[in-house]
This record gives sequence, C-alpha cells and structure tokens, in this order.
Amino acid sequence: MASAQKYMYICSVMKKILLLSDINSAHTKKWAAVLANKGFAVGIFSLSQANDNWFEKAGIELLSESGFSNGKFHQTQAKKISYINRRKAVRKAIKQFQPDILHAHYASSYGLLGAMAKFHPYFISVWGSDVLLFPSNPLNKAILRFNFRKADKIVVSSHTLAQACRKFTRKKTQIIPFGVDTNLFATSDRSNRNNICIGTVKSLEKVYGIDLLIETFAQLVSQFPQQNISLTIVGDGTQKENFIQLAQHLGISDKIQFMAPVSQTELVKIYHSFDIAVFLSRSESFGVSVLEASATALPVVVSKTGGLTEVVDDKITGFQVESGNINDAAARIAQLISDHQLRLQMGMNGRRKVVDEYEISQTISTICNLYSEDVQ
Repeated sequence: MASAQKYMYICSVMKKILLLSDINSAHTKKWAAVLANKGFAVGIFSLSQANDNWFEKAGIELLSESGFSNGKFHQTQAKKISYINRRKAVRKAIKQFQPDILHAHYASSYGLLGAMAKFHPYFISVWGSDVLLFPSNPLNKAILRFNFRKADKIVVSSHTLAQACRKFTRKKTQIIPFGVDTNLFATSDRSNRNNICIGTVKSLEKVYGIDLLIETFAQLVSQFPQQNISLTIVGDGTQKENFIQLAQHLGISDKIQFMAPVSQTELVKIYHSFDIAVFLSRSESFGVSVLEASATALPVVVSKTGGLTEVVDDKITGFQVESGNINDAAARIAQLISDHQLRLQMGMNGRRKVVDEYEISQTISTICNLYSEDVQ
C-alpha cells in the first residue's frame, strides 16, 4: 500500500481516545483538535473546568465532574491526596466513554490518575516541568517511576525530555515534536522600518527569564540612545506585576508593552510586528514559540538550555547565549540591531529549518500513527 494511502487508511479507522489533560491548555487544544479532525472520537477528563466551549465546537466530549475552580489545578505536594481521591471519577469516565486508548498529558498529576486507573493501552505524554522540575524529592521521583512503569508508551517532544525520562524509566520514549503550521505562520515584509521591535511570547513566570529579558533590554536602551527600540512581551502569569515593577525601576516602562495572550491568528500578526524574537528561559523542554517566530522569518536569540538548543542552529537561525548571562544576550541582540542583512539571513534560515523539520503535517501523521501502531 502506498504511503499516502496507508496514512489515509490509518486515520480513517476510528478509535476512541480519552485524554487526561488540562482542558484549558493550548497544548491540549492542539492535540485534541488534530485527533478530532482526523476522525478519532476524542474525550477529555480535566481537573479544571473549561473556560469556554471550544471542545463542543470541535466535537470533543468533556467527561470531567464539577467541583474544581476555573483555571489550572495546581501541582503542589498538598494536592497529591486530591489526585488519589479523583481516581474513581477517572474510572467512571473510562466506563462512560469506553476508550480504545487512555492518554495522560503530563507525567506527574494526570500521569498518576492514569496509572491508578489500571486501563490499557495507557500512554503518557511528558510536557517538561513534570520531569525537569517536579522530581525535586524522593516521593515525587517515586511517583514518576510508578507512572512510567504503568505506561505502555511514553511520548516526549524533544531529545532533552527523552534524556530526562531515562532517570526514571528504561522504557523507550517516542519523540513527537510540536509542529508549526507554516501556512499560518508565514513570512512578512519587515523592511523600511524606522524602529526595532524586540519581542517574546512566554508565560510570565521566573523560569522563562522575562526578568532577564527586561534587564537585557535596559542595557540595549542605554547602548542605542538614538535608536527607536521597543520591547513587546506577550503572555500572562503570576509574576506580571513584578515584571512591570522591574521595568519601572529600570526607567524603561515607557518602551515596554505587556500584552495578554491572543489567538493563533492574532499571534501571527504580533510576530510580524517583531524584528527580533528573544527567549531567555532558565529551563525549557522544547521551544514551540521559538519555532513559530522562526517560521515567520524572525531571527531568534535564546538561552543555551534544554530544548532551545534543538530548535535554534547557533549563528545560523539565531544565537544561543549563556543561560542567565545578560551581557551575552545584550551583545547578540545588539549585533542583530546593527545588521539588517544579518536579521534577514537568519530569519530566512530559520524559516527553512521549520519547513524542513517541524512542519505540522508531519506531526499530524506521526500522531495518527501513534494510536494505530501495535502496543508492544
């Protein structure tokens, strides 16, 4: 059977997939939408109430029970007993939905719920903080080992996460990187501009280095007093007020714009307004925002940590700088500010990398195959 025909056949055989995942997560929405669009019957059990009815529009069934407040269910040690108490609700959802496959997205919390459900085939997707930050004590490490032991397949988005999983399991992991729709995240004409807009799209948390970016930007403002430069920060999080105060303290708040998260369509327009994209995360499992920026032909500057080193070819699609080193970051951004041709060349190199390695169509094909392959 030809590969194209085989692909269509695989996705035409409807399977019922029950996801244990945060209903409001952008990752959950993308993954579930891919499955629904390819003919899978999709259900979601979430520890959070939905903020909107996106799942109904996509033909996805929500099987959660009420009793949790809107937003994310916090992954704290004190809440572990709450996960155990919800195992009956998960089993009820399984009985109601009758899935062919149970798939937990997040190896610790939802992974524990899935492991206690005693359903197979059972898959776990690792997101990042669940294996990079969560295993901070012996109990949490034991939880991860238990969850992975119960899993039939373990899915990660990067080689960085695959390596992190080896600390807790000998099972082979399957790498499925986040894909980018390069038709949506298209290029834009950034010539004939009188200003330089530096931008980032990340949650406003310390781990993503927004404070480092603001301090770096302050250096650039001093270094280029005659240059009209600005900084746009897109995202929300618990540290927003602290970051706003930092900008005020440094005397650069008039040059910084904080924007709330937006839809994918609006996000493309924002990337088109940027001239340089910067991501100075202290820890990062992959870097899908970096790939989206690169897809629009933006040069990128990233910290040399985790999955960011996989999505940026140093000195080709952008610059990798030492994590936490503000001077290094400022020097590389300054190089891009001063060299329009370098910005264009790195941007186009980045666009080609995304098209060649991270196109969404390939990700969709791999996801379909994930649920169609025999479980070993």
